Amino acid sequence: MDIAVILILFLFGISVGSFLNVVADRVPLGKSIIHPPSHCINCGHELEPRDLFPIISYLLLRGKCRYCGHAITVRSMLVELATGLLFVLAFTVFGVTWQFPAVLIYCSLFIVLLITDFEQGVLPHVIVYPGIALALALALSKPLTGIVPNFIDSAAGLGLSFGFFFLLWAIPRIFKKSILGFGDVGMAGLIGASVGYPQVLVALCFAVLAGGLSAALLIIFKVRKLNEPLQFGPFLASAGLITLFYGKDIFDACRMLFW
Repeated sequence: MDIAVILILFLFGISVGSFLNVVADRVPLGKSIIHPPSHCINCGHELEPRDLFPIISYLLLRGKCRYCGHAITVRSMLVELATGLLFVLAFTVFGVTWQFPAVLIYCSLFIVLLITDFEQGVLPHVIVYPGIALALALALSKPLTGIVPNFIDSAAGLGLSFGFFFLLWAIPRIFKKSILGFGDVGMAGLIGASVGYPQVLVALCFAVLAGGLSAALLIIFKVRKLNEPLQFGPFLASAGLITLFYGKDIFDACRMLFW
């Protein structure tokens, strides 16, 4: 039974991943995610049903458009695969509980924002702030569903992460410098509202350490300049995903070691 459920979830996850690709491509450009139907970005030919099977179509077409031969970014397949695997992981970690669909929603949000910031350097407000509202609403439902964090912890996580990144955004501007964009502030707030306090501390530590180390290496190897803003969204999204699944265990382990 579990194998059948896992297979169904994987197929569902890769299908959701295909939709997330569309969202990540269109929302930053202000385009509808419904119209026009999926099409080749090079020749504009509308894709047929046989072209839309997640992962399989990409492999059968060898990463090229059936109609014009234009290369299809491998990102589309990787997002589908990653979403399918995360959906399966969510089931194995949380089982048949209300927490399970909540985690699927958060995973989907984080994946889209990771892509948009990594590829286009934007964290769309139309995704971030409704996502925060949804996280708070799910937190309010705890008495009925058992979804964690509860509202107080979710609000505390939102305030702490938003406030911390707001300071990282605002203080350098006093000296006419820039470390990150304001979209990262909202994204941090979304992470905090989703994982809650105190798990948000785990997410912030992972994001800041990974982002800081990456920035330092890029500066050392002269890939970016010292005063050039860093796209923090991918680090926040990755930290958020880790914390969703293992934040409590990591926090408890750190507390036992250091406190």
